[in-house]
Amino acid sequence: MPSIPELGAPQFMMPTGASSVGTTGSIGSGAGGGASYAAGSTDALALLQATSFGSGAVAAAQAVGVDPAALAAFGQIESNFRNVAAANGSTSATGPWQITSGTWNDVCRQNGLNYTADDRNDPVANATVAALYMGSIADRISSGTGQPATVAQTYAGYMFGPSTGVALSNATDQSAPLSNYVSATALSNNNMTGWTVGQYFANVSGRLGSDANGAVRSG
Repeated sequence: MPSIPELGAPQFMMPTGASSVGTTGSIGSGAGGGASYAAGSTDALALLQATSFGSGAVAAAQAVGVDPAALAAFGQIESNFRNVAAANGSTSATGPWQITSGTWNDVCRQNGLNYTADDRNDPVANATVAALYMGSIADRISSGTGQPATVAQTYAGYMFGPSTGVALSNATDQSAPLSNYVSATALSNNNMTGWTVGQYFANVSGRLGSDANGAVRSG
C-alpha cells in the first residue's frame, strides 16, 4: 500500500468550523484539511448525487473500490459538498474533500495521475484523489486490525494521518486520553483538548451519520 506523508489536519469545529495546518513530528497528522460542517445526513449519498459533480464522484469511487456512500460522508463532513478552499486560509486544503497540496501531489504521483495543482478545483478530480487516499487509509487500517475498516476509523486516518488511524482503531481503552495518539497542537487546533478516544469516535460517528459504521471498501 502506498506510503503517504501525513500532512495537514482539518479543524474540527462545531457546527461550521475552519481549517488548520496539521502537526509535524512523531505523533501523526492527517492529509485532509477541510472545515467540519454540520452532522452527517442519513442520506449523504443522495445529497452528493444531487450535485452537478455527483455522478462523476460516484463513478470515481466505484472505479477504485471505495463505497460511494463513504466518499459522500467524507464530502459532507468536510465541506457540505462545497467546492471551496479551507475556511480560514491557514491550510492548502481545497475542494469538496478538502485535499491538501502535499497529499494531492503524493496521491497523484503514486497512482500515475496527471492532474495539476489547478485540478484540485475540479470536484471530480478532487473526489478521485480523495477516494484513492481513503482506500489506502482503509487498507492500512484493515491490515492493522484484521477487520474491514469502517468509515469512522478511516476518517480518523484522514484527519490525523494513516498511522494514527490504525492506532486509534486498535485502541482498547476508550477512556484513554486522545493525547496518547494525537499531538497537543492538533488537539488544540481541532478543539479536542482533554478528549478521550471514546469521545472522539462518538463525536465523529455522530457527525458522519448512518454511514459511520459502514465499510469503506466496497464489494
